[in-house]
Parts: sequence; structure tokens; C-alpha cells
Amino acid sequence: MVKRLYLFVLTLFVVIPCTGQPLNEGKSAQPFLLLDNYFSLIGNKSADVWGFRAGIEWKKKWRWGAGFNKLESDIIEKKTLPSEELSYSDLSVVKAKLYLRYYPVMAEYIFYRKDPWQFSCPFQLGYGQSFFQYFDRNNLEREIFKKGVFVFQPGINTQYKLLKWVGFTGGIGYRLMLINNKEVDTQMNSPVLTIGIRFFPGEVIKTLKE
Repeated sequence: MVKRLYLFVLTLFVVIPCTGQPLNEGKSAQPFLLLDNYFSLIGNKSADVWGFRAGIEWKKKWRWGAGFNKLESDIIEKKTLPSEELSYSDLSVVKAKLYLRYYPVMAEYIFYRKDPWQFSCPFQLGYGQSFFQYFDRNNLEREIFKKGVFVFQPGINTQYKLLKWVGFTGGIGYRLMLINNKEVDTQMNSPVLTIGIRFFPGEVIKTLKE
């Protein structure tokens, strides 16, 4: 249900502005699409995050949107399988890898803009799940100790517009687990370094209509 809701919101954010009049510099709303690649730490070990965000940029000062993030850590622990998992494995204790995936909504204030540079303060609040993943006797992936989490991530970002349609973005921030998975003992709060590619669908649409 949560996934469907976010996909519906994303569709509204991207499609509605694109189906109206041609977008130009005088319009209040512009759509945006951002692909992210994060580096962070969990328990002093590296963790990579990939994901995307899409939404509306309003009057060149604010962005609102939603997206998806998935974190894959280098943390592998020995976990005792819960009773309901014993039928899937020949072992009662397995090696399992820690994951986190969540669906953030975001607000971003743009405090400096002078082409090709832009600086902003993004805030993300996301709901999702953290869990451990192991391989069963058939070498299939199984998820265990999956629980809901709430993630808050403020930061400072910079953007460089390389071309008319695309630019690079990077920044620093902090991941704070407002509600954490009690089955995960590892410290999940962590500084994050973000690197990503930003597409400008408004510019694409404007060019195609010229």
C-alpha cells in the first residue's frame, strides 16, 4: 500500500506540470528528477545508498517531492534463524547482510542560485524497513528480522548544471533514525555524503516543443 501511494504521488509530481502549458522561466512550477548515490557509515563500516527523488520546484526557491532509497551495507552478522525460517535452511545460524530501504518525502530550500551553481538545504523524512538478508538452501534470498523504521535526513547540497538537460549534485548530511528496528543492534545514525545526477525534464519538454 505504501509503495502504491508513493508511486501515485510521484506520478502527480512529474506528469501534472508536464501536461499543461509549455514550461519556461516565467512559470512558477518546474518538475525535477534526481538520481542519488550515497556513501555513508553504519557501525564504522561503509554503506552505499542508491535511489531517486522526483517532484516540483516552486518559484526557484523550494522543491517538494518523494522518492525511494535503498541502503546496502558491508555489515554481515551471524544470525540465529527464527523458527518460521528453519524449513528454508539446513542451518539454524546463518550469515546475513544488513539492508535498509525507505520512501522519503522531501522539502528543499534553495538559498543561492546563479548559473551554473546552486546551493540548497534539503530535508527528508521517510518510512521504510530495515532487515537482514541471507541465502537459503536453494541459494534464494530470504529476509529476516524485518521491522518498520522512520528516517530523518537534513543536509546541505550543491548543484552544478553541466548541460541544459542534466547536472551534477553533491552534499553532506546526517541520517537520524527517529524509529529504529529493535532487531538491529548496529548504530544506524550516521553522516552521509551524497553524489548524484540531476535531470531537468522541464528543459527537455521545452526543447521538444520549440
